[in-house]
Amino acid sequence: MVKEVSFDPVFDAQQAFRILLNAFSHPGTLYAFEKYALNKPEALMAADAIVALSLFDNNISFHASSTYSENIEAYIHLNTSAKIVSLQDADYVFLKGKESIAQFIFDCKKGELSYPEKNATLLINVDQLSSNSLDGAACHLKLTGPGIQKEQVLCVKGLAIETVEALQTFNAEFPLGVDIILTDAFDLICAIPRSIALQIIQNN
Repeated sequence: MVKEVSFDPVFDAQQAFRILLNAFSHPGTLYAFEKYALNKPEALMAADAIVALSLFDNNISFHASSTYSENIEAYIHLNTSAKIVSLQDADYVFLKGKESIAQFIFDCKKGELSYPEKNATLLINVDQLSSNSLDGAACHLKLTGPGIQKEQVLCVKGLAIETVEALQTFNAEFPLGVDIILTDAFDLICAIPRSIALQIIQNN
C-alpha cells in the first residue's frame, strides 16, 4: 500500500507542474502524480485536485460543470484563490467524460487569432486511461501532431463519443481551440493540446 503524504504547496506543486509540462510535451503519453492525502470533496478526483493546487492562483478563473456539486468549486477556490466564473469566461473547466458534455465544449473560450493563448483548458475526468486495449466499453483514439513521433494510441474508458466529435470540430481551426487534460480514477493523466489531431479508430 502506498503511503499518502500531505501536499506541499511549494515543493509538491513544482513537481506536479513539471509532470504537466512533460505531459503537454508528449501528448497522449500517460503520467502519474504522487499519492497525496488531500482533504477534498469525494467527487473530485485526486489528479484534478492536484492540477488545481499546482496551477491555480488568484489570476486564474475556472468553472465546474453542473455535473459536479457546488462544493467542488468551493474547495478549489478556498485552496487556490482562483476565481469562480461562468463557463464562457473560464480559463479552466472541469468536466466529467461519461456525461453528455459536448454542448459545454462549444461554449468554452477558444482564443482569438491575435491571442490564441486566451483559450480554455478542459480537465475531463474519465474512468480509465491506457496505452493498451481496455476490456469493456472504451474509445480508442489515434493522436497525431507536434510532440508525437508518428502516432500515439490512447484508450479511454468513460468518454462519450459525442465528446470526442465535439473536440474534433472545435479544434479544427488551429491555433484556436481548447487544450485538454484527461484524468482518471487511478490518478493517471495525459494532455492533448489543441494542435493535436484526434481520430477515432475504435469505439466499443
